[in-house]
This record gives sequence, C-alpha cells and structure tokens, in this order.
Amino acid sequence: MATPHQVTVGSLVYTVVDDCTTTYWAIITGAVVDEILGDLYAPGISVVTGRADLPAKSTENGLFAITGYPQQSFPHHDTMLYSVTFTISAPGFRDLKFTQGIGIGVPFPVVITSPIPLRRLPVRVQGRVVNDLTRAPLAGVTVTTVDDPVTPPAVHAMALRTPLYADHPSTPPVPVQLAGLTPLGTSALAEDVKAGDNIVNLANLTGLALGSLVQLTSPGNVLVEYGVVIGLNPGAPNQAVLQSPLNRSYSKNGPVANFFSAGTTGGVAHLVKDANAGDGVLVADQLLSGTTLVVDSGPAAEYHEIGAVSDTDGYYSFDGVGSVPEIFLFAKQGALQQTAAWFIEYDQAVNIVDLRLS
Repeated sequence: MATPHQVTVGSLVYTVVDDCTTTYWAIITGAVVDEILGDLYAPGISVVTGRADLPAKSTENGLFAITGYPQQSFPHHDTMLYSVTFTISAPGFRDLKFTQGIGIGVPFPVVITSPIPLRRLPVRVQGRVVNDLTRAPLAGVTVTTVDDPVTPPAVHAMALRTPLYADHPSTPPVPVQLAGLTPLGTSALAEDVKAGDNIVNLANLTGLALGSLVQLTSPGNVLVEYGVVIGLNPGAPNQAVLQSPLNRSYSKNGPVANFFSAGTTGGVAHLVKDANAGDGVLVADQLLSGTTLVVDSGPAAEYHEIGAVSDTDGYYSFDGVGSVPEIFLFAKQGALQQTAAWFIEYDQAVNIVDLRLS
C-alpha cells in the first residue's frame, strides 16, 4: 500500500492513498454438527454476525464461512486481539450464540478446529399405560427413565415431571441431588394459578418463609411443581412470590398448596451436558432414584419430581425430552411392569409411546 498524502481542495483537506489494494477474505471458517446424531442436514441453516461488514455463507450440511475485508474490520490486527460473536440458527434446533477469538497477527482464515454442536429442540413423549392382559387403563403408575439394561451407558438420562425454569451450564460442575422435604403447612389457593405466573394467591401464609417451597399439584399428582419463595406479601389475598414463573396452571378447586423446607440427601450427581430452560431431561454422571431432586445449589436451585404419573385414564407425558438419542422408560404397578426402549424422533413434536404392563 502506498504512503497516504493529503490534498487541499478549497477549505477541505482530503487524505488520499494511491493504489490502495484490499483483499476479500474468508475471516472465520468452521462446521456445525448435530449434538446427538453427528452429521448435520439442516436446510435453512444460517450464521449471522449482526455486522454488515462480516456476512456469512453456510451449507445445509453445516459448513460455514464468515467473510469480509480484514483491513476494514480489524484495522489493528497486528497489535490487537479481536473477537467475533455470531448466532447459528437452523429449523428444529435451538439457536446457538458462539464467540471466536482472533489472535494478534494470526493469518486468515481463522479455522474453528472442533465442530460446533447444535442442540435439537426438545419434543414431547406421551402415551397410555394399560394392563397387557385386560387392556384396562392403569392410573397412578409412575413412569421413569432408566439405564439401558443391556449396555449400561457412560452417562444417565433422568426425565422430570415438569421442565426446567432456567439454564444450568454444566461447567463448572452443577450438582444434582435427591431432596428431602419437611412439611411446614398447607393452604388453599385463593385464586387459580396460570402458567407463567410467579405470584401465588393463598388463603394463608402460615409456615412459609423466604427460601421455603410452595408445592402445587393437580389431582392424582399428575402434575407437581415447586416454587422457591423469594417474597411474601400478607394481605387479602396473601401472596407468595416465587423465584421462577410456573410451567403449568392449577385450579383453586384442586388440591391445596403444600409448604416445605428442603434439604439434600444421598450421593451427588453432576450434569455432564448443559441444561436449558424448558428441558425435561437431565444428563448426568449418575442415575438418581427417588421422588424429588434439586438441580444446582444456592440461588439457582430448583426442585422437580422424578418421572411422570399416569392419570385416571392411564395417560402420562414428558415435556422437554431432548439431549439424548434414546430413552428407556420403566413403568411398574404392583407385580405389573414394563421397560420400553424408544429412539426419539426429533422431527416429530409428539412421540407416542404406549406401555403395556404384564
């Protein structure tokens, strides 16, 4: 590049560079894969930097390149560190925000050596539990996820009765442990509770304190949710303010709200995959068997029931099933039981898995 010089025209001074040469480069290149299946086929995939000077091109099998003029986008590349943040989107997958650093003086393109895993959107698994001999529906059957009985896996999937309220990154290690609950009291609901509410109107607040739990249920405990209390507003009605908006709706004519304090019991498992808000399956280094568990600790802790329960017509469901290629469902009532393997069909929003206990 020639040495810049200035030209005065009237009252204006222009800086001129003779024979300025610029080069259009691939700035960053990489590949996206399916977190579960590996090879990606995603027509409609896009990579967006949000910068007009750094457009991107991508292929349906996950290859992409972010392009631009290095001299314009990174003018001090020889002395400064830069980074580029971009969002990867594809139909049927969660959006992923990724940041790639650009070292001082490193040659372009910067190659992302490890493929970037893209997570599929979770699906719903539902079905009916019946007696294999009579075909009569079975109510009150707990359906849980268990390990592959033939080839025990290195990691373990645990399905929850209601999905997570918040994201829980797996690094640093996030603890998952069985929770012991101590009853503190009960109250009728003063008003219906709607999905998305984080304020519960109650007949009384007796026994509640900051950090304690409000348990809301539907008939037969088909739905069970726990809200962590972060505020109390006595009055008419009495209000408990919860840490997170609830996933489900509950009728004031249904079961009462139960109050608990919570502790932990048994061994500690840890998440081995990031868990997202809305996920109904935890992937951990141990399989926990029990009733209630706590995910994370301190202010981020949230409480969930393990497994689903069939209703009076025998129907059960899991929402937010994802992060694993298959699950093994175990249902038992008395001497009747069944274990069923299911390879999850992520291209179907609802997977039907009926269970016949014998």
